[in-house]
Amino acid sequence: MPKLIPIFLLAGLLLSLSGCSRNTVAVKRASLALQTALQSQESANRALDKLSEQATKAEQEGKIATSANAEIQTYVSTERTQLATTAQKLQSQLEHVGAYSAGQIKATENEIIKNANEAVTQSAAVMRILEKKTEVIVDFLGSETYSKSEIGALFRPGEYHLIPEQVKEGQRLFRPIVEKLFTFADKYKESFKSLKGEIIVTGYSDATPVEPGSRLYRDLVQHLQQQDNVANPSSSDLNQKLSELRASAVKSLLESLIDTKKQANANLLDISVTVLGRGEAIPRGMSDRLAANDRRRRVVTFYWVVLPTL
Repeated sequence: MPKLIPIFLLAGLLLSLSGCSRNTVAVKRASLALQTALQSQESANRALDKLSEQATKAEQEGKIATSANAEIQTYVSTERTQLATTAQKLQSQLEHVGAYSAGQIKATENEIIKNANEAVTQSAAVMRILEKKTEVIVDFLGSETYSKSEIGALFRPGEYHLIPEQVKEGQRLFRPIVEKLFTFADKYKESFKSLKGEIIVTGYSDATPVEPGSRLYRDLVQHLQQQDNVANPSSSDLNQKLSELRASAVKSLLESLIDTKKQANANLLDISVTVLGRGEAIPRGMSDRLAANDRRRRVVTFYWVVLPTL
């Protein structure tokens, strides 16, 4: 009579076989897909770290505007949060697959695979959008976004308004800036329905005092009192306001160029123009030993920005 297998050994064998039967090829593939998706998330986080460093360095070197770096850092922070949420879902599903394979939870194979596939698909969608946006930002960081123009050809001494002849000269000088934004955005028209553009116009003056009692002096004092609530403006206050008003005149000129360009192009790019007045501050790249009345201090600088809607 053949020996009988002890019942406890048989039970153990059946449990072992049951556990193995759950670790099917489909379940193994689901586990591998989840692990691969998690690795992609880790790679994306490293790429965001590098992007953050590049943007900060570009700002420090004066290659991009401070506002552009701030927006990129916000983008990096937002994407990191989204990646963390997605990674948490992937890890949860990976643990479910492991528990199912070990026979620790009650679920059907179809349920386990369906949930794993959904998590991987959602992760892939997040990664595609991130990659497209990051591609634009990396390209932007590699572009020449800064330029400078002397204002002697645009504004007569003591003036901050543009006459028709000066408008024509301004259009000639500043049209290439507007063209750069549209040319850059055009590279991504197949990937994005819209992109956000900005031109930051910063005016500078020399440190020559505005003559008290002059028409310009009275105009600037009125502007400072009404707009900035400065009751007794100093000489530097007056020059700061003069630089701001001249930058505002350039803004109006740029906006007309943008409107003309948009009429001939699809509305892919939404451009705003921001004005800053720096007065007697020394413009980027100039020696701080320049004389107070050195005409080279009387400039308008430009930064352009094109980024996906972040």
